[in-house]
Amino acid sequence: MIRFKNITLKLGNKQLFDQFNLTVAKGEKVVFSAPSGSGKTSLLKLVLGFVDPENGKVFLNGKEVKPENLRKIRKQIGYLSQDIDFPNGKVRDVFQEIFNYSANKSIHYSEEKLIEKLKEVNLTEETLLKNTSEISGGERQRLGWVLIMLLDRSVLLLDEPTSAMDEKQRQFFIDYIINTKKTVLCVSHDPAWQLPGIRNISHFQA
Repeated sequence: MIRFKNITLKLGNKQLFDQFNLTVAKGEKVVFSAPSGSGKTSLLKLVLGFVDPENGKVFLNGKEVKPENLRKIRKQIGYLSQDIDFPNGKVRDVFQEIFNYSANKSIHYSEEKLIEKLKEVNLTEETLLKNTSEISGGERQRLGWVLIMLLDRSVLLLDEPTSAMDEKQRQFFIDYIINTKKTVLCVSHDPAWQLPGIRNISHFQA
């Protein structure tokens, strides 16, 4: 499903990866818990094509991640970034805009589905009227989860996806990941993610 083949990558003067290899099977869940600055987020960005390796290749479903394939590759991915950078505007309007993008036109979206998901993550219907610039970090993170659940992509890339949540909220999303058939790469230092059924990678060998 996802393969990093002989990846070499520097960030500034720092060598993050040198001939790095990793294969993630379809439906597998992998958590990167290596120390800060080791390149965990860069691995997610390599899959998305936001970062290019100096050497080596990245594959998703047998297709190499390269400029001519990026559109098809990204349509398979639900990405939850650490900063959850929503456009400015009312939540209702922002979600409608996202599902009007050409890449999402084929997805059956409705405000009723959005409200249903909001309730699942303990957000009220009144959240729709809030401006994205005014919501708390925890609310923003849960809205990010709502978005990727509605997008229903086969691959999830998650960067510290429960860092702003309390224990009960966090467990809800961990259970969601454990039970999903999707392929998941997650960056997290939280030991709550280190469970049977989730492969934990705590260091990257050069």
